[in-house]
Amino acid sequence: MLAAPFRAHVRRVLDQTGLPWPVIAGAGNLPPTLIRNLLFGRDGRHRTRLPATAARALLALDAERLLGQSRIWVPAEPAAVVITELLAAGCSPAALARYCRLSESELIGLLDAALCSRLTELLAQAARLQWHRSLQSVPGSPATTRPRRAAGVEVPAQASA
Repeated sequence: MLAAPFRAHVRRVLDQTGLPWPVIAGAGNLPPTLIRNLLFGRDGRHRTRLPATAARALLALDAERLLGQSRIWVPAEPAAVVITELLAAGCSPAALARYCRLSESELIGLLDAALCSRLTELLAQAARLQWHRSLQSVPGSPATTRPRRAAGVEVPAQASA
């Protein structure tokens, strides 16, 4: 399928919601590289074609459905592990809280919470995708020197993005 109409659709949804592009990938169960290449191109060129399955997944997403993820409750442990990784890697709690649309106290409270919204989970995953690689290179960062524990789960010292 031609990619241009879907690129326009994704841009419109992002404009309407103010959410970062990796949330679209997570909500649509699509590879982040597909969405990144759709929006920003690769090697200076925009993607011209899109697989039909990806096109259908993107059409199913709209602003209402994405923002509605804030009313769906999921186990908080996966988001807590991601947040712990990012904090241990040197990410500022204030910046991470803003990115995840939480207050700092809500962000810290999430580390021991049983549930969180699907939107918070998607935002935490998006933060990992966008920030983790740059944070791994911080010299002396705990993420590169020792394992951590989050919500009772051992977190590997080097997590892949």
